Amino acid sequence: MAVGPRAGVTRRRFLKTGAAAVGTFVLSGRLVAAQATAPVEPGKAIAAVTAWLRITPNDTYTIVASQSEMGQGTSTTLAATMADELDLGWDQVHIEFAPFAPAYQHPVYHWMFTGNSESSSAFYELMRRMGAAAREMLIAAAAERLSVPAAALTTERGIIRHAASGRSLTFGAVAGDAAKRPVPSDPPLKAKLSLIGHPLPRWDVPSKVDGSAVFGIDVKLPNMLIATVRCAPRFGSRLVKYDAAAIKAKAGVAAIVEVPNGLSVVADTFWHAHRALADAKLEWSDEGSTLASAGGLPAIYAAKLESGPFFAHKTIGDAPTALAKSDRHLEAVYHIPFQAHATMEPMNCTVRVADGACEIWAPTQGVEMTQNVAHQVTGLPLDRIVVHRTFLGGGFGRRLLGDFVKQALIVALAVKRPVKLIWSREEDMTRDAYRPAMLHRVAAALDERGLPAAMAHRVVSPSYLLYVFPRYAFPQIKDWTEPAPPPEKIDAMAVEGLVEPLYAVPNLLVEQHRLALDVPVSVWRTTGHGPNNFVLESFVDEMAHAARRDPVAYRRVLVAHNPRALKLLDLAAAKSGWGKKLPAHAGRGIALAGAFGGLAAAVAELTVTGSRIKFHRIVAAVDCGRTLDPRIAEANISGGIVWGLSALRTAVTFDTGRVQQSNFDAFTPFHLWETPKIEVHFINSGEKIGGTGELGPVPLHAAVGNAIFAATGRRIRALPLSESGLHFA
Repeated sequence: MAVGPRAGVTRRRFLKTGAAAVGTFVLSGRLVAAQATAPVEPGKAIAAVTAWLRITPNDTYTIVASQSEMGQGTSTTLAATMADELDLGWDQVHIEFAPFAPAYQHPVYHWMFTGNSESSSAFYELMRRMGAAAREMLIAAAAERLSVPAAALTTERGIIRHAASGRSLTFGAVAGDAAKRPVPSDPPLKAKLSLIGHPLPRWDVPSKVDGSAVFGIDVKLPNMLIATVRCAPRFGSRLVKYDAAAIKAKAGVAAIVEVPNGLSVVADTFWHAHRALADAKLEWSDEGSTLASAGGLPAIYAAKLESGPFFAHKTIGDAPTALAKSDRHLEAVYHIPFQAHATMEPMNCTVRVADGACEIWAPTQGVEMTQNVAHQVTGLPLDRIVVHRTFLGGGFGRRLLGDFVKQALIVALAVKRPVKLIWSREEDMTRDAYRPAMLHRVAAALDERGLPAAMAHRVVSPSYLLYVFPRYAFPQIKDWTEPAPPPEKIDAMAVEGLVEPLYAVPNLLVEQHRLALDVPVSVWRTTGHGPNNFVLESFVDEMAHAARRDPVAYRRVLVAHNPRALKLLDLAAAKSGWGKKLPAHAGRGIALAGAFGGLAAAVAELTVTGSRIKFHRIVAAVDCGRTLDPRIAEANISGGIVWGLSALRTAVTFDTGRVQQSNFDAFTPFHLWETPKIEVHFINSGEKIGGTGELGPVPLHAAVGNAIFAATGRRIRALPLSESGLHFA
């Protein structure tokens, strides 16, 4: 099994293997290994049996990973899915990252990206079909070679056997012939898989342990220079003055390049570039954003919560009338802050533009976005642009965008040498595309049983999705705020989890005001599901308390129509010991979520002493349809929970458009020594496969808030917890 990615791909090979997307199988002439430029030795042609599989005559099997690997393990799971159908052993498989090609686009959205926890749900069935198709073609080629019926042949670990005669052929021996055969339109799938459903050694772990894994920041090219960048400290401001002579006098400096709203210094090392830029006396214009949020959310949020206008995303029955007639009325306002992505690997990109071609090495979630940005910046045709995807040191949605790629391209074109652009941590934190802050108002009318007869939910939020669209690929569009696309076309994430409720509510209204801000915002792990679930599940607890009902018992009534959700809720309660007595100052809280095609419940157990919170245990119950790899799925959920715990104390605030948190001293993630015991329990319901990469954190914040209420009687309606005067012990 390979221990490092083969990230490099030739344009010629991509054009040939990409033909598989339209129903043909082709024979590829050569293969380029990671960071190499030389073809394989003559005579060792590699058969490309679909765009996803290549086989050498000496039986080396390479499966192509379409999705970016940022620690979530999707490259292992999807490759294992195909290997399983193909009858290969996991120890026989090599994995290579895909270039951009239509074959690797999302089957539904037809855009090549990794995000929204959709890798397994979108590609699992496709990888099974590709494996089954390849197996059927290999068998057909072997049957012709041996002059026997295909039905008389069996496969095992890359060997095709004819039991009656005792003859056999390897996949490599017939791969070239197989690749010439027509593609089966509906290949039969195996009745039972042997790899899927079991924990497998992760493909990416050995190279990350021995240091051979290539992240974006590790890329090295001959004659390469290193660049760093500083942009205006206030969004919308611009660079007006700098001392070029003083910068160039610094050790190692090779060039100065102006970039949009900032300046890049290019040198022989990052340290030389960073020091020269840090000592530069840059002067900025006074224009730009005046957004301020030091005391909570900016005032504009509260104003828009009252005035709107609002777009109705979901209407069931007549919630306003039911609320107006009710004599049992409950209402609350919830505040969710801006958040930074804070990936451990800061933004970086390596670019080489030469001989009418462009090569990009990037830790990107948006391969197609990256290619489109390169096309716009360089003017080169798409078939002269190759994107080499590396490992990602964290993504969380930030690397869907192409701003850091655009800067690297501009610098490389200016200096006419290969350039690796690296953002400093401060640049990474202060020039992020932040998770939008949100303001919610929720109102409910309770019936005689204390159950919601009506709910009205108002959301004020900037668009999550506007920046994900290829704004950087369309420089001719100068104003991305007004006029903007209709809210129903771009803001589904702002209300997700609210418009497809798990609970039975006869009258429901969900409406949103799309707030136009002059700071960049975008998707962030859990997208809209996380913030919205915090509000919804906290409010459900408020309704349960008003009805004088146990929070689990109350939810059981609300999901009685949904056996799948009820089973998951009961599992979480049972595994957490719900109802068992706790010591003084301790509390348990529960929350339930439907997100990313799956269901998750979380129970938080904690103690509050004065203003200090100590977490004791987090219990998660998850139903993602089918757990493809239990160990990877558990790691995803557990890691997501730790991520969610971090977000209970982190936030981004602004002072006249300037971000106030520039490093981990002011934006402190959860530490190992603070992490409580985490238990994850799975239900294999057999429903359609859902994602796990973003599911774990979704119900966590509400579970913690509800646990704090159980321990103290204090409601948490604003994050981070410091807004309520609470801190981690």
